[in-house]
Amino acid sequence: MTASQSLVITGPYTFNRESVAIKPKVAKGHARVITEYGGICGSDLSVYKGKLAHANYPIVMGHELYGTVVEADDKGVFTQGQKVVVQPNLSCGECDLCKKGKRNICRNKQTLGVTKNGGFTGFIDVPVTNLLPIPQEMDGKLAVLIEPLAVIVHAFRNVTIEEGDTVAVLGCGTEGMLSAILANLLGADVIAIDINQEKLKLMDVHEDIEAGLPGILGEEYDHVVEAAGVPQTIAQSFDVVKPGGNILAIGITGEPVSIDANKMVRSDVSVFGSIIYDFPKDFERALEFLKNYPKQFSHVVSKVYPFADYEKAFETALSGKAGKVLIDFKTCGDMSIKD
Repeated sequence: MTASQSLVITGPYTFNRESVAIKPKVAKGHARVITEYGGICGSDLSVYKGKLAHANYPIVMGHELYGTVVEADDKGVFTQGQKVVVQPNLSCGECDLCKKGKRNICRNKQTLGVTKNGGFTGFIDVPVTNLLPIPQEMDGKLAVLIEPLAVIVHAFRNVTIEEGDTVAVLGCGTEGMLSAILANLLGADVIAIDINQEKLKLMDVHEDIEAGLPGILGEEYDHVVEAAGVPQTIAQSFDVVKPGGNILAIGITGEPVSIDANKMVRSDVSVFGSIIYDFPKDFERALEFLKNYPKQFSHVVSKVYPFADYEKAFETALSGKAGKVLIDFKTCGDMSIKD
């Protein structure tokens, strides 16, 4: 086994299926994982469109990953055949923020599929410290949601959502959908909005969550989750949050934003920015939610494509008309290339 079929992006809007060399021996502290499912994330689309300034090209894409250990690590932490998901962010452990336990905002953070080769490939070597074991019987299509759900679990740690609280979620992309579902499971009365009717249709299966165009918003909510990452919804968050309420900012925008600083100060509004997660605790919490409520989360995944149809998978993800789009790497059989 000398190489593996991989999805490589060589520059904005340019990607191909290529063979990428595999190291003959797994490094110490690493396990070799065969990818089974990979989720296409918004950051993958940003890399594709050339909108992430820190992205490296050429690079193997993909960081939302579920697979099976095919070569155990040297310490036997993970054994052959173990199902796992990947925590794709690598912190340095040495900077001031890492030493304060804030590895999610490490000053030297590296990310699979963005700055280091990712997992849209046959095999990937991952540090054992970045792997979470998954029950063998768990559906891999559900398990691949652990990474994006961990983002929401981490953000929600900033506030206390209680039975009967009101929550407005602005934006119904994957993270918005996950936010609405999780807030609902925590007992909140949830309303979710978007300007994309196709995304709103994806929320129809959740009878306890009201979803619609921005015009359905009421006046005030205990908690507002900004998940769209556009200036309009960021500003709108300040319009609809209650005095003493909370805004959770999880959307990412590169555009200038105007906020109502007077309302933030005079109404004692708390604003929390949140990025990725703490591993393993946020992954473990996400796993528990997915295990306990598989039906509520199963509809987040709306399309699964074989690896051979990767172009169609990205076309669907870019269209904004689908929920989470997955690539199924199992459909290609043995993706290794031998001499």
